[in-house]
Amino acid sequence: MTVTVMDGPPRNTYLAGVAAGAARDYMAEVAEGNIPGRSIMSAIGARPIMGTTATGEDLWPGTATTIPLPASAGEQLSVVSTDVQDTATAGTGARRLRVHYLDSAGDAQVTTVDLDGTTPVDLLPTHVRYVNDVYAVLSGTNGVAEGNITVYRKTDATRIYNMIALGGNKSLVPNRMVPLGHTLILAGWHAAEAKNKLCDIKLRSTDMYGDLWPAAFCFKDVVSLQKQASGWLPRRVKIPALSVIKVSAWPTEDEGSASCSWEGVLIEDGS
Repeated sequence: MTVTVMDGPPRNTYLAGVAAGAARDYMAEVAEGNIPGRSIMSAIGARPIMGTTATGEDLWPGTATTIPLPASAGEQLSVVSTDVQDTATAGTGARRLRVHYLDSAGDAQVTTVDLDGTTPVDLLPTHVRYVNDVYAVLSGTNGVAEGNITVYRKTDATRIYNMIALGGNKSLVPNRMVPLGHTLILAGWHAAEAKNKLCDIKLRSTDMYGDLWPAAFCFKDVVSLQKQASGWLPRRVKIPALSVIKVSAWPTEDEGSASCSWEGVLIEDGS
C-alpha cells in the first residue's frame, strides 16, 4: 500500500480512507513506526493539591514541590510501597513494575522489578541517570496500587525521583530526559486547573536555543488557567539530548489542582 504522509498539526485524526494511496497523519505514521529513526515521546502529569510555592510546584503527586535530579554519573535506586498488598507474592495491588530509564551514558534502557510490599527492593541496574516512566505490568485483583509506590535513591528514601500514587497503575510524572543521540521536536502540550484557583502553568526544559543548561529549567511556554482546560497548544521547540522536560505550576491561592500532558517526535541522530 502506498501511503502519503501529510504535514499538519499534531493529533489530527486519520484522514478518510484506508485504501491504497490514502493520506495519513504524520504523528500517526511516526507512532506506527513507519518513519525510520522517529518515535513518539510523550508524558502526562497531575498534582492533586498545590500551595503557593514561590519557585513553583512540579505537576506530580509526590510531597516535594520540586522533583530532584539524580547524579549524572547514575545511582542505584530502590522501590517500595506504603502497603503490604503491593507485592509479587499474591498481592491484591501492584505486583511487578516496568521502569524506563537512562543509564549513566544517557542511553534509554528498560528494567522490571517485583515489588515486596513495604520492604524496599533494589533495581537491578546500579547507575540510573534518569527515570523516564514507571508502570505496573502485573497486578492482583485490585488492578491498581494499594499504596503509594516510590522510586528513590537507595541510600536516601526521601529523595524520590518517580512514583505511582495509590489507586493508580502508572506514573503521573510528566518529567522526561531526552536520550543521548536523539533530539526531541516538541509538538505541543495541554494543561488544566480544576479547583477554581488562578494558576500559571509553565512548560520547561533544561536548555535554551539549542544549548544544554543542566538543572536550569527554562520556560518554553505558559498558560494561565482557572477551573478550565487550555485545549491542545501547538508548540514547536527543539530539545537537545540529555535535556529534561517538565511542567510546573504557580497558583495564586492554596489548594489548586492541575494536570498536563505533552507530546513530540524523538529523532535519532543521522536519520
